[in-house]
Amino acid sequence: MTYLLWDGDTLYKGASQRSPQVVDSYLVQDKHVVRWDLHEKRFAASSTPEAWPFLSEVRKAIPEKGAWFPRVEWHGADNFAVALRPAPPLRKTSSLWLPESPDPRTFPTIKGPDLKVLAWLRSRAHDNGFDDALLISPDGTIMEAANAAVVFWADKKTVILPKQEVLPSITVAATLPLWEKDGITIIREDIRRIDIPAWCGSSLHGWTPVVSWGRGLGRIAAAQAPSVKPWNTQLRPFL
Repeated sequence: MTYLLWDGDTLYKGASQRSPQVVDSYLVQDKHVVRWDLHEKRFAASSTPEAWPFLSEVRKAIPEKGAWFPRVEWHGADNFAVALRPAPPLRKTSSLWLPESPDPRTFPTIKGPDLKVLAWLRSRAHDNGFDDALLISPDGTIMEAANAAVVFWADKKTVILPKQEVLPSITVAATLPLWEKDGITIIREDIRRIDIPAWCGSSLHGWTPVVSWGRGLGRIAAAQAPSVKPWNTQLRPFL
């Protein structure tokens, strides 16, 4: 991993800083990114408009070839950095672990302030053999996963998005016009059950079907979800 700091004009190699206030990350394959513009807009909106010159230099700094998973960071004021990380292996399915306590985040609509608690939840999920942790509101509504959006399918032509406010998902935003073009009905509804088909969507893995749910070491098979392939193919023709 290469860590680059921003001096207001250029990026230079430096030491990793701790506890960024805002972050964003995305899969880069041979310099291709799904809706790079939306990632940058979300990052600038959550940090400061002064982020744009930095974001422009980040694009230049990412190698032309290979798979990368950079993380852009804002540490307050005009302090920006980017971690140039090789992309990890991509998964084709997702298994979600249900914590015993509700969503612990303090700023659920901003990516950054709750990194530590989300990393802790994912670690617990991994320890129990799952890919990610599910985030559930105090009233039992399924919000999203620690590292992904979660959507449900009422049937093959009806997708259900969370009604409550969640972190704006770039994967969801990029897919919405594709669903609408295909005649898929999009509804917003509070979901408190796991017996209907579900997908995870992330900027790293794309869309993956949820194949199992669990609590502790217990695990149950998820309902079979529609194929993600048509949508991932449209979003990621470069993969």
